[in-house]
Amino acid sequence: MPRLGNIWREIERRLGKSSKKLLVARKMLLYGLKIKDGNVYCGDVKVTISSLAAACSVDRRTVVETINAIMKSPMLREIFEGIEPTGPFLYNIARLLGYRTLIIEVHEDRPGILASVASALAEANINIVQVVAEDPNLIPNAKLYIIVEGDIPGNVIQKMLENPIIKRVTVS
Repeated sequence: MPRLGNIWREIERRLGKSSKKLLVARKMLLYGLKIKDGNVYCGDVKVTISSLAAACSVDRRTVVETINAIMKSPMLREIFEGIEPTGPFLYNIARLLGYRTLIIEVHEDRPGILASVASALAEANINIVQVVAEDPNLIPNAKLYIIVEGDIPGNVIQKMLENPIIKRVTVS
């Protein structure tokens, strides 16, 4: 099964090094935008070529060329026809809902980071409401966002920081 890093190499191969087309493809991956019948969708909501172009600060032609190039690759076609958005991200409204957000920054992407943080929270009987992990292949300095019920005691954060891969833990 291809990993996103391999997919990104295929995207670069298909789109060349055109930064504008790569920007469109990256935005589509970031938001889970799919291609269906030559149109772009966020779930079942049609996204106009013009609105995607405006969001990427490119012209409509660049978006159309990007879609056409993606559809010529069997692997990319399958990915962009099957991708789905992940749903609501509660980060900006967590406080309004009575939740707290942990923002985890790491030195490098390695297995076990989420498990380490989740274990520290579970030991303190803190319930996880949502987890969103930014993909380091798409976002430089990717972060892990964990939205929890209740406050996070300092000793729980200290426990998380015992993992040498974890660089910083911010609570908001």
